[in-house]
Amino acid sequence: MEQEVVISRKDDARLAVDELCSKLKKNADSYKAVVFFAAVKYDFATLSREIKARFPKSEVIGTTTAGEVTPQGFVNDTVVLTTLNDSRTRVKAVLVEHGSRYPVASRAKIEAALKETGIRTADQNSHKDAFAVAFINGVFNGEETVLTNFYATVKNDNFLLAGGTAGFTGNVARTFVSANGECTENGAAFLLVKTSCPFDIRQEDIFNPTGKSVFVTESDVVNRCIARFDGRAAKTVYAEKLGVSESQAESMTFENPFGRFLNGALHIAALAGFTPDKKISLFARVVPNSTLELMKIGNPLEKCDETCSGIKEAIKNPRFALLMTCITRTLAFERMKISDKIIQKYKSTFPTFAGFSAYGEQLGRIHCNQTLVSLVIGE
Repeated sequence: MEQEVVISRKDDARLAVDELCSKLKKNADSYKAVVFFAAVKYDFATLSREIKARFPKSEVIGTTTAGEVTPQGFVNDTVVLTTLNDSRTRVKAVLVEHGSRYPVASRAKIEAALKETGIRTADQNSHKDAFAVAFINGVFNGEETVLTNFYATVKNDNFLLAGGTAGFTGNVARTFVSANGECTENGAAFLLVKTSCPFDIRQEDIFNPTGKSVFVTESDVVNRCIARFDGRAAKTVYAEKLGVSESQAESMTFENPFGRFLNGALHIAALAGFTPDKKISLFARVVPNSTLELMKIGNPLEKCDETCSGIKEAIKNPRFALLMTCITRTLAFERMKISDKIIQKYKSTFPTFAGFSAYGEQLGRIHCNQTLVSLVIGE
């Protein structure tokens, strides 16, 4: 198992690919998989085609980002390319289109890709030597729909998936993902992996429960919006739970998201903002007649130490690492002036690593926010 990570800041897509390829150590045909993360400023369709053309024998997936994660730090306006090379590992990329409305139309493609990698559907042991990586388009609120379709296809709830929602910067809400040179703005790119190497997929949550809960009496699942808690305006109740005015609550959403109880554990649903009629917009679905826990931010450096220690305990010799972290975390680390310390902890844990700042994260069939999802493969 070997991973390489290369970076380009060139603005032109073709010139960027030239530079990326020139920095790699091996011949292009040597790599089983190629994964890339790109700022939204790039012509993503051209970038995807050019990368696939340079790696015709590799399975290639990519996504736009809200920032890139590298051993050089949390960076912006770059293309980051990472490779996987291992004789014990089989991979297959597949593109799901129309993800927010008709993901079932791509079920046959997913089934074919699973078969090609040797992953059996409806096999309750398939998770022991296989997993998936998924990049899902943002903007269309389609993450839960894509995940539901994937798990309806693989038919094993223990099968692990590590995912990130494609990001963007600027005022134009556009995201792209691609698989083997084909792109979509409303779907997902999957990389299916079957390997005899040990692997670890986990989620880091830097928030702690406050002991204060709210009951959702009215919400719009499709549009990810909460109207009422306990029969009262959502914004009013949120502010009261924090003990502040409604105007003060508007600046406290990152430090105080909601925790949803799913499968016996708390998973973060981030607040996107408030509407004039005091509804709360979210980045993940919340169903009516459910209870939410109000959360508070903990110590990110301590949480990072716990994550890295857990990974090193599970994977004695890490050789490949992908990191998908929420953009709100990236911005918070910058405000807290701990970004370099976080990167140094990653550098002391992995030989190298690559990742991106996402608009949401996926662990298994659960979509959430303001977390880190990591995939680490060892020898």
